[in-house]
Amino acid sequence: MIDTCPIHYWAKETPEHIAIEAGSVRLSYRTLNRRVASLAQQLARVGFVPGDRLVVPAKGSLKSLLLAWACLRAGVIFCPLNPASPISQQLTLAKRLQAERVCQTESDHHYPAELTPITLDFLAEADVGETSVLGGSQLCNTIFTSGSSSTPKAVLHRVGNHLASASGSASFIPVDQKSGWLLSLPLFHIGGYAIPFRVFLAGGRVILDDAPQSFAERLEQQAISHLSLVPTQLWRLLQAGFSPQRTQLRELLLGGAAIPAPLVARMVALGLTPKVSYGLSEMASQVCTGIPTAPGVVGRPLPGREVRVVDGEIQLRGETLFCGYLSNGEVDPALNDEGWFATRDKGHFNVDGALVVEGRLDNGFISGGENIQPESIEQRLVDHPGIAQALVVAVPHPEWGERPVAFIDWHGEAATGQTLSAWVREALPGFMVPDAWLAWPPGVGFKPSRKHFAELARAHVNSAV
Repeated sequence: MIDTCPIHYWAKETPEHIAIEAGSVRLSYRTLNRRVASLAQQLARVGFVPGDRLVVPAKGSLKSLLLAWACLRAGVIFCPLNPASPISQQLTLAKRLQAERVCQTESDHHYPAELTPITLDFLAEADVGETSVLGGSQLCNTIFTSGSSSTPKAVLHRVGNHLASASGSASFIPVDQKSGWLLSLPLFHIGGYAIPFRVFLAGGRVILDDAPQSFAERLEQQAISHLSLVPTQLWRLLQAGFSPQRTQLRELLLGGAAIPAPLVARMVALGLTPKVSYGLSEMASQVCTGIPTAPGVVGRPLPGREVRVVDGEIQLRGETLFCGYLSNGEVDPALNDEGWFATRDKGHFNVDGALVVEGRLDNGFISGGENIQPESIEQRLVDHPGIAQALVVAVPHPEWGERPVAFIDWHGEAATGQTLSAWVREALPGFMVPDAWLAWPPGVGFKPSRKHFAELARAHVNSAV
């Protein structure tokens, strides 16, 4: 299958096998191949040439997925944005990409003249030639970093980054033709964009997250064998009565936040041990994957990735390493003199050779002369049996310089601040006990913005003065 588009390969090998399941719609590899071919031809007809950028406000619809792979075939750089983002922000990001056209697969916004909408026929099919090649060096997509503590950056990838990422992932999380992986993370996030590569390489099925049933019901009714979730999604599933014994689920990958020990224990008791991972956009998703054994442990590096720790900072390189940050037509490789990408993540290797991630170096602060890493407090908090997720930020303090304030999202009965303080103090020094306990704000996505939470915390502190 070297250099051959995996969809094209399986369309020849198993043409009637289902490739995508979207509600009542099921596309075989033959049909998917023909629709992707038609969309690629349509992109060429409306003037796109290899290297052009196409903005797509895309979460995870069938149209968005089809277009993502049509862009691969046409050599067009697929630039997904969060469709829920304000138009002004989308325009700003599009300008930095020097993208002039948009395809609204999941939105009906009226864009100003800076972005020209294009219209495509997503039901059309076209004949496919004998070969459909995806060159490993071909530029294929951008993913904007979350911007949780700074301005989002456009991560530029080659096709080879994603193929190597999918291949390395499969060495620890096997995927085959019987696999059905739910697209539970958005295409504008690297974790979502990576899923179709893993599935299509193996000839399996991508299941789109657009059915009317509840999440728990869908897992019981559909052939979902693989699932990628952040911890809060799993807590909500369990609250809804989820039990893996009533499903076909055999692989559960957790990431994106501190992994609560009670959550892992509960899943193990239910007969399904989750995997944990450390990944980032710049490395095309997963870098390390393993079994959760202790706080912060994320396993060993997957094939095609190299990891080292220099002065406490995690540094990376390998086959999945991105091209660089794209901005105004320039690509910044963002590598040091030795060709390593410095992540600004703090970590170390344990005695078993597994990577332990301690948090972001940028998030650390000093309080009364003591170094505080917010993620250490967050890990202790999510290990509380009633807490679904927690986020800790620093706020100015006239005596200590800065002090921690915690936001708590409960999945069980809420405890008092005094109880939480005692819980933290059992495992951490007293100076790491937050000064205030705030409710989790509404409308927060699966990857909270630390910058936004810090603003809320400062506003709370100022109002209390």
